[in-house]
Amino acid sequence: MNLSAPTAGNNRLSVKLRRHWSLVLIAVTTTVVAALQPFDNGPAIRSDGYGYHAWTYAIIRGDLNFAGLANATYAFHETRPGHWSNVYPPGVALARFPVMAFLVGHGDRFGRPTPAEHVAAVVLSAVALMATATLAFSLCRAAGAGYGPTNVAVLAVVFGTGLFHYATYDGSYSHVWSALGLTALVGLAARRRGGPLPIVWLLLLPAWLVLVRNTNVFALGVLGTGYGLFAPRYLGVSLQTAFRNVAWLALGAGIGACVQLALNTHAHGRFTVSSYQGQLFVWDRPMQWSVLTSISEHGLFPYYPVTALMLLLPIAVRRLWPAAIVFAALLGVYATLYGFWNMWNLGASFGHRGFVDMLPLGAPLLAVPLGELPKWPRRVAVVAIFLCVYMTVSLMAGYWRRTVPYHEITSWSYCEHVLGREQLVVVAARQL
Repeated sequence: MNLSAPTAGNNRLSVKLRRHWSLVLIAVTTTVVAALQPFDNGPAIRSDGYGYHAWTYAIIRGDLNFAGLANATYAFHETRPGHWSNVYPPGVALARFPVMAFLVGHGDRFGRPTPAEHVAAVVLSAVALMATATLAFSLCRAAGAGYGPTNVAVLAVVFGTGLFHYATYDGSYSHVWSALGLTALVGLAARRRGGPLPIVWLLLLPAWLVLVRNTNVFALGVLGTGYGLFAPRYLGVSLQTAFRNVAWLALGAGIGACVQLALNTHAHGRFTVSSYQGQLFVWDRPMQWSVLTSISEHGLFPYYPVTALMLLLPIAVRRLWPAAIVFAALLGVYATLYGFWNMWNLGASFGHRGFVDMLPLGAPLLAVPLGELPKWPRRVAVVAIFLCVYMTVSLMAGYWRRTVPYHEITSWSYCEHVLGREQLVVVAARQL
């Protein structure tokens, strides 16, 4: 009897599981949370999420008038007599359409999400999260990080940046899909060193990303500029190839922008850049510092503190400086943008959700230094990363049980959820 083949197969599986333990942990945690829904909020498709999902019904019906679909959310506006527009773009609905098209209700139920649609929204967001985590893992490995540091970094970007929250609790929003697209695009560039990138992906991914979140046009601009500046020297790409790749990316983004402008023009009956109504920016009220630091209105660093380590750790590794510069430019551009936004905190959210989409790109900025720092600085960095992740998860748990409010959390309450009686470990101990 020959047992060598099964034994070898089991050994290979065991090695893969040990090397990818963070992905296993994320998959198990996501599955449990998706199945049990351990929070008092629902249904799955709600608020902004219904605005994104409503495009499913518009596509099926072949009518871009949302008059029969408008509900109590602020996603819909009557832009001309009898015509209602949807301020949210169709990218999320396009990604989910192959599944959702078979689950919609009929007759009087059409336009109201069925239980099957709610379940599908949960499952598809969980799948998008796992795909994003897998791509972030691959991105770290492409940057030269070992398996151990890569696992730590992937856990940090999933649980320490709000990504897990916006793939579960608020999974019907666009953020996990935007994160998936941006990570896929950067991963493609990292994996295909020295050669031209596939044109079809350089067209489709940017176009779709713009239609998922229109603000992704800024991320594409920063990433394209960074690639054009640094790829010839650090990725072994010729100037001609780098220009070619950036040109196709710009064309893809332009296609997405043209589609969105056409939708805006149709919705409003006149050419308009924004799908929103009213004044979008308040130029005489700069709030960039609050976007980054506000405790009461979910600023970036107080709620996702691991972001600060993504900016600091690469200083120790010279070859990471170009990537760190591009990442810092991303954060700076979006901090500037949201600082002038009429609702600079983006409304009720856990942390400043405007940054969730791009933070998975910071995974290599954590993973590579963890593999190259001397022993004691590396240990300090690992402890700092896990403390930051714990702060975010503890605040998220408070948000889920509604002890962290949607707005105006006091400094005392914030400290209680990070260090005091409301932190995750203490609350869990009380419940045992």
